[in-house]
Amino acid sequence: MASVTKVIATATACGICIDRGLLNPDAPVADYIGNIGTLNNTRILVRDLATHVSGFSNQKVSNTDYYSFLKAIVETPPQWLPRQRFEYSCRNFILLGHIVELVTGTALATFCKKNIFGPLGMKSTLFGPVANNLKLVVPTEQPAGIISDGQARIAGRPVGNAGLFSTAEDLARFCQMMLCGSKKELLHGKSRLWLMHACSYPTFPLHAFGWRMLKCSEALDRPQIMSHAAIGHSGWTGQSVWIDPEQDRYVIVLTNRTHQLDHSSNYDRSRSFRGAVGDILLSHLKA
Repeated sequence: MASVTKVIATATACGICIDRGLLNPDAPVADYIGNIGTLNNTRILVRDLATHVSGFSNQKVSNTDYYSFLKAIVETPPQWLPRQRFEYSCRNFILLGHIVELVTGTALATFCKKNIFGPLGMKSTLFGPVANNLKLVVPTEQPAGIISDGQARIAGRPVGNAGLFSTAEDLARFCQMMLCGSKKELLHGKSRLWLMHACSYPTFPLHAFGWRMLKCSEALDRPQIMSHAAIGHSGWTGQSVWIDPEQDRYVIVLTNRTHQLDHSSNYDRSRSFRGAVGDILLSHLKA
């Protein structure tokens, strides 16, 4: 699922923590991670991580030992002051996943399985690498079952930015829960306000907590038919999930079209393709 992990697993886990009073999105990250790197002693807020205005760049960490990996993720100072610049960064969600572990005392994968995947009956959803049921897994530039994202792969244990494997059926269960169409409601008043409504600052790209609320010109995989209330996210290896609470609809498009850093035009075309597929599906639902 690549970066769709950020919303299906990490943002949802944060939402459950918000409902339980374990996490305050407006609190400084330092309240939860005491040794978090800062720039000029400025305070990074939890919501800054969730909306990508923390000041952290998307520079990757190459440490192969998990503890040195986590130390670099936590302690390296941001490149810019918080709330001064939007910069999509996987580091933000590795930190959010780490916060979930700190406030719950539970590993992220275990917490998600117990509190999200298990209750929703998402039996084929798990953090990789995947050793079993490889008939359900398609290869990307990595063999089937191997995590594509370099950071999530070398971390050696589940982290919050990528590394989740799932199926359309399982994701449908998740989307139904988000639309309150499931008997298992995981999120309640406070968390739904954060995860399904805009919480980004006015001058930056529109985001809920982890979820994008961007226009089609900014998020090419977003179906045009969806309303302004739609939330969504895409993954580098060719996935898109969009949920529209106003229209009570969701669209899941899963491919294994991995992109290369020097082929941005291909990346844009494949995202547009997924948006177009979503529009075709939605138009048939309305017919």
